[in-house]
Amino acid sequence: MAAFPQHVLERAEDGYRTVELAQRTSPSFVLVDQAAAALAPADLVRRLRQAAPQAKVVFVLTEARAEDAAEILRAGADGVLAPGPGPETLRWALEEALAGGSPLSPLLAQGLVERFAETVHREQQWAQSLAEVSRQAENLAATKAEFLSNVSHELRTPLTIIKGVAQVIGKFGDADEQQAAMLAQLEEAATKLTRMVENLLVIAEMERGEFRLDLGACDMAHVVREGSQEAAHRYPQVTLDLRVPASVPATADAERMREVVRHLVDNACRYSEEGGTVTVQARSAVEGITVSVTDQGAGVDRRVVSAAFGEAFSPGEAVMTKEKAGLGLGLNLARSIIALHGGILTADPLPGGGSRLSFVLPPEPKEQPAPAPVNLAGAEGEPEGTDDPLAMLRDLQRKLADSESRVQ
Repeated sequence: MAAFPQHVLERAEDGYRTVELAQRTSPSFVLVDQAAAALAPADLVRRLRQAAPQAKVVFVLTEARAEDAAEILRAGADGVLAPGPGPETLRWALEEALAGGSPLSPLLAQGLVERFAETVHREQQWAQSLAEVSRQAENLAATKAEFLSNVSHELRTPLTIIKGVAQVIGKFGDADEQQAAMLAQLEEAATKLTRMVENLLVIAEMERGEFRLDLGACDMAHVVREGSQEAAHRYPQVTLDLRVPASVPATADAERMREVVRHLVDNACRYSEEGGTVTVQARSAVEGITVSVTDQGAGVDRRVVSAAFGEAFSPGEAVMTKEKAGLGLGLNLARSIIALHGGILTADPLPGGGSRLSFVLPPEPKEQPAPAPVNLAGAEGEPEGTDDPLAMLRDLQRKLADSESRVQ
């Protein structure tokens, strides 16, 4: 070609031959005519890049479309030319590409600049829309948290009164057996609602970022036993199998962890068949303090657990009847409390049926031995390991001065 008088030229009839020739000859420059490529331009560019990574690839389009130029450049081409380039344009494209530039026909460059400006404008609009949606979501979350807090506070007082009146009448009201049973049911329902209200308050505090743990030394074995027995008491048709050691020292919020255990055991008992067994195990190991709750029910659906872990008020499962369904707070709240302790909560179906929910808390830190006192006096017979830093510094300065005088 007249445009490349000082270069050795090789011709290929189509895109496939072009790739084969490039792989065999390792050219420094490849000029592709889209009209004869027989391959999608982006696909041809990628193949040429694999066949001859060092080659500069420039495309000549059949139509001066900025969209086609953008696609070819994204695929890895070094330059794109408008249809019908003359010898001078081809020579310029060769020199520009070999010098490390990106040759573009003015018409295509103008189209690409317009597309770029349009893209930037569209991204700015998207950013503004996203910021607005985010602001609305934050306002909605704050409103929801405030609503939950207000409703919970409004419910707490009448529930406390109902529960207190039921207890007083049950003890001092001279109720017969049937009335006593009804009062017991009333008290139990009030207790359940009170716990539900407390959970709503905790969730509202978490969403506002106001929730804090009351961490301290506690016995996790005692916490697990109490939480398990409180939950299992409501399900006399289910056997509770506690496998908990005498003591498991831990640093945690004992009351919140008792709630977690109560949630997990209540969930396991609720979905256990009559006569079934719920097994609760606790142990302290290298990885941390592990507590697991295993039931013999129908098994847990991972998608349901994932939804419950990710968002409160997600009880949704086909197996849930009106008698078994709750607000969907338990798993989400338990996972959040465990996470605040630095632990993890998992739920898995078992091969033989049933489910196992387990959590692991960080191990109890072990006491480190106190460091041995440092002898700064040496053989001089002065006190060892003094606690006065100024005295230690003066002693070191004195020793350095003595050493210098001996050297001199």
